[in-house]
Amino acid sequence: MNLNDIISRPGEQLDDHLDAVANRIIDLGDFETANSPSEADIAQCLGWLHDFGKVTPGFQGHVRSDYSARANGTPIVKKRYSYHARISALAAFWVICELGGTDRDALAAFAAIAKHHGALPNFASYTFDRVVKNERDGQNQGRWATEQVEHIEAETAVAADTLLRRATEDIAPESITWTDFANAMRSGTILDDLGEAVSTMTGIYPEHSSEKLPSELYDRTLRYWSALTLADKTSAAGLNDDRLAREPLPVRKLDEYVKTLSADDELQRELNVWRERGCKEARGRAVTHLIDGNADVGTLTLPTGLGKTFTGISVAFDVRDERAARQQLDEKPTVVYALPFTSIIEQTRNHFENDDIWGADPAGNALTVHHYLSDTINRKDTEEMSEDSNANGEPEQDSRTHPEAMLGESWRAGTILTTFVQLFESLAGPSNSQGMKLPSLKNAVVILDEPQALPKQWWAVVPRLVRLLTDEFDATVIPMTATQPRLFSDTDDLQTVKLIDDPDEYYEQARRVRYTIDESVWQFPNPAIESSLVSHDTAGRRIVETLIDSMKADESSSPRTSAMAVCNTIASSRALTESIENAAKQSLFETVHIGSEYESVLCNAETNSSTRLDTDDAVKSVMKKLGFKPETTNEREDDDDVVWEWPDEEMPFFLGTFNSRYRPRDRSVLIKVADNLTTAGVPFAFVSTQAIEAGVDISFAHVFRDIAPLDSIVQAAGRCNRSFEWGESNGHVTVWFLADPDEPAAGPNQAPVSYVYNDVPEHVDIICRILCQTLPERTDVDETVLTRNAVPEYFDAVTPDKVGSDVLVEAVEHFEARELASHSLIDDEYETVDLLVAVSEADDARIQAIMDAFDVGNEPRAYRLLHNASDIRVSVPAQKADEALRFLSRVDLRQRGVQEGTSVLAYRLNSSQGSYDLDAGGFVADEDDALAGRFTL
Repeated sequence: MNLNDIISRPGEQLDDHLDAVANRIIDLGDFETANSPSEADIAQCLGWLHDFGKVTPGFQGHVRSDYSARANGTPIVKKRYSYHARISALAAFWVICELGGTDRDALAAFAAIAKHHGALPNFASYTFDRVVKNERDGQNQGRWATEQVEHIEAETAVAADTLLRRATEDIAPESITWTDFANAMRSGTILDDLGEAVSTMTGIYPEHSSEKLPSELYDRTLRYWSALTLADKTSAAGLNDDRLAREPLPVRKLDEYVKTLSADDELQRELNVWRERGCKEARGRAVTHLIDGNADVGTLTLPTGLGKTFTGISVAFDVRDERAARQQLDEKPTVVYALPFTSIIEQTRNHFENDDIWGADPAGNALTVHHYLSDTINRKDTEEMSEDSNANGEPEQDSRTHPEAMLGESWRAGTILTTFVQLFESLAGPSNSQGMKLPSLKNAVVILDEPQALPKQWWAVVPRLVRLLTDEFDATVIPMTATQPRLFSDTDDLQTVKLIDDPDEYYEQARRVRYTIDESVWQFPNPAIESSLVSHDTAGRRIVETLIDSMKADESSSPRTSAMAVCNTIASSRALTESIENAAKQSLFETVHIGSEYESVLCNAETNSSTRLDTDDAVKSVMKKLGFKPETTNEREDDDDVVWEWPDEEMPFFLGTFNSRYRPRDRSVLIKVADNLTTAGVPFAFVSTQAIEAGVDISFAHVFRDIAPLDSIVQAAGRCNRSFEWGESNGHVTVWFLADPDEPAAGPNQAPVSYVYNDVPEHVDIICRILCQTLPERTDVDETVLTRNAVPEYFDAVTPDKVGSDVLVEAVEHFEARELASHSLIDDEYETVDLLVAVSEADDARIQAIMDAFDVGNEPRAYRLLHNASDIRVSVPAQKADEALRFLSRVDLRQRGVQEGTSVLAYRLNSSQGSYDLDAGGFVADEDDALAGRFTL
C-alpha cells in the first residue's frame, strides 16, 4: 500500500494532514534554524512523524470501511494494534538520533509525540515502565508497537518508507529508511537506547530513574509538545492561518488617552506629574535594560494608585514593538497580562475594551480574556487510558475539536488578559488543552500584576518556571506591584533589573493614608499580655461609629463617610456584614443593601432572553432605585462622568458585599455602584474578601483590614484615599485581629486568618512581630514606614527558599509532569463545582439555550454559548459537592462524573439546592457546610 492510499481520517489523506501540520508547527513555534539538525528541522520532523503510526494496517482498518486490516493474510482484530502514538514516538526518537540530534531533542521528540493527544507524563517512569518494559515483554498486553512493525512490513512498508524519507528529505536526503527503522526495532536498539536514558540498575534489575535525563528536558519537551499539539488540533479543526493571526493593540492609543486625563485639584495634578514621570522612567529603562541589556525580568515597583496598570502596559507594548523590529519578526509577539484572581479581571478588561482607548473586541484577534471560567471542554486521551490500564481504548482520530473554544484556549490574540492559574498551571504539568497556549509565549512579554499574591508554596518554583519562559520561549517578564517580593532577586538563574531605579521617591510623593494598628494585633507577640481578639459584633459597631462620627465632624465637599472592611474568609465577611447592619439599625438607621436593589433591577428588567442589561445601564438603574439622582438632569452616555447625589436630608445606611462567589457580571456592577457611593456623602460600608485587594480601582475614606501578610495590608490600603479624595495622608487604615465569627472566645487558632495564611509556620506571629518591631508607634503611622520598612522586613522573613515547595522544583528538573499537574495554585483541599447561575429570566433562557444545543447534538453552538456565558459562571468550593448539589444537571446533559464533555452544572431559577443571594455573599452550596465558608476570596 502506497502513502497515497493511507488516510488520516475519513475524507483526509494522511500526507495532506502531515504536510499541513509540519508547515504549521514551524509557523506557530518560531523555531531557531541554527545548527544541524536545528530546532526547526526537529519540529518539522515532529509534524511529519506525529501520525506515522497511522500507516499501520490496524489503524487503516479502523478508519476505513472499505479495508479489512490484515497482516500476511491474518486478520488484525486486537484494538491496540490500531493505536498510533507510541510507534510514531519511537520512530521520531530514532530519526532524531540518526540525524545527530542531541539526547535532549531526541527524548523531547519522543515525549511530544507519545503524548500529543494527552498530558505529559512523569517521563522516566512512563517511558521505562509503560513503553520499554512492555515492548520487551512478548506476553504483555501493553505491547503493541513491536508487533505493528511486522504488520507494516507485511502490508504498508512502501508507505512507511515514503513517509520517513519525506520527513527528512530537507535534512538528510535518502539516509532515513523504513528498513533501517524496522531493523532497529527488531534488534531492540531503539528500546535499549531509550531505556538507558530513563533507568539505573537497582540491585540486579534496572528501575526507572530520572538521574540520567538531560538538563532542562522538561523545558524543551514542553515547547515541542505544545507546538505540535496546537498545529495538529488547529489543522484537524480546519482553522486557516487568518484565524490564528495576532492583531497587536497599538501603544499610541494609550498614550493619546493618557494625555486627555485631567485632575480635579492640585494634589491630583501633582500625582499625575509623578505618574507621568514613573511611566517615562520605566519605559526608558525597559529599552536600555530589557532590550539592549538582554535582561530576563524587569521589576516595576510603584505605590498603589500611581498608574502601574497603564505604565506596565506601555512598557510591555514598547518591549514588544522594539523586539519585533530588531528581530524582524513577521508578527509582533503576544503581550500577556496576568492577574492573581478571576474576581478582579473585569476592571482591567474594561481598559482594553474602552472605546476611548482601543475598544478591543475579546472575540477578535486583538484581545482574549481567558481564565478558568472561560474553559468549557474536558478531553481525554483514549490511547493514554490504554497505556495506563492495558484496557482497549479507542484509537485517537483528532476528530473531537471545537474551533471557537480552541482559539480562546490557544491565546492567539495580540493581547491576553488572564490569571496566574492559567499561566503557571499551563507551564507546570499542563493538560493537553492548556498546553495549546504555550506557543503564543514565544518572544512574549508577560506582565505579572501583584506577583506576591502567588501562593507561597509556589514561590520556589515560580522563578524556575519564569526561567523556562525566558530561556526556552525567549519571553520577557515584568512583575509589577507596590510590594515587590524577593521572587526574582535571589536567584542566579535570572538576570533581573529594576525599571524604577529609586522607588522610594515615588512613595514619598504618594502619602495617602495613616495606619492604626489595633491593640488586638499590637499585643499578640507579647506572651505576658493576653491578646483580646475583635469580635465581629464589636467590629461592626466600630465601623458604624466611625462613619457616624465622620458625618458629624466633616462638613467638607467630600465627607469621609465611606468605609471598606476586608475579611479573610467568606464566612467572616458575611458575619461582619450582618453585624454592621445590626449596629446601623441600633443607631436608628434604615439599612439598604445594594445587592438587594441590584437583584430587583435585574429581575424586573430581564424578563426574557432579549432583554439583557449591560453594566452601565444596570449601574444607572441601581443608583436610581437606591434613591440617588444625577447631579445634572442632562445625563451623559458615559456613566463614569455622572455624579450622583442624595436628594434628602434623611439618609439610610448603605451596605455592600463583595467576593468571588458572585458572578463576574454582578461583581462589575457592584464595584461601579460602590464606587459611586464612596464619595456621595452617605454612610456606606462595603465588606469584602481579599478579592478587592489587587487591580480594583476604588477608593474609601476608611479601610479596616483583618490581620494578613503585610503586602495584603498594603494592597487593602491602596483602596483608601486612592486619588487624594480626602486630602494628603487623610485616609485612615485600621489593622485588627478578628475572632472566629461563630466562637469569638475560641482564640487565634480558630480565627479566620488561621484558615487562610497557614502556608508558613507561625505566619501570624511573624506578621505581628514585624509590625511591632518596625513601627515606631501603634497609631498615626506614616504609610511609608510600613511600605518601605516593615514590608521588606516581612519579605526577608518569607523568602522563596524558606516558604516554597522543593517538591515542585524537583518535579520540573526531573520531568515529572503528572506530579506537577497534581498541584494547583487554587486551594484544592475541598471539591470545586462550577455552575451557571440564573438570577433573571434572561439568564435562565441563556442556560436553556446551551442545554438545548447539547440536546440536539449541536456541540459547536453549545460550546460557543457556554464560553460566552462565563459572565454568569461561579466556581464554588464545597465539602460535599455531590451531595449538596446532587439534583443539579450538567449543562451538557451527561451523567455527573463522566470525564468527557463539560462538568459545568446548571443552577436554574427553579433549582431547589443551593442559593444565590446578591445581598448575602453570592452562591452558597450548603448552608450547613461550615468549612465552605472558610474559603477566602
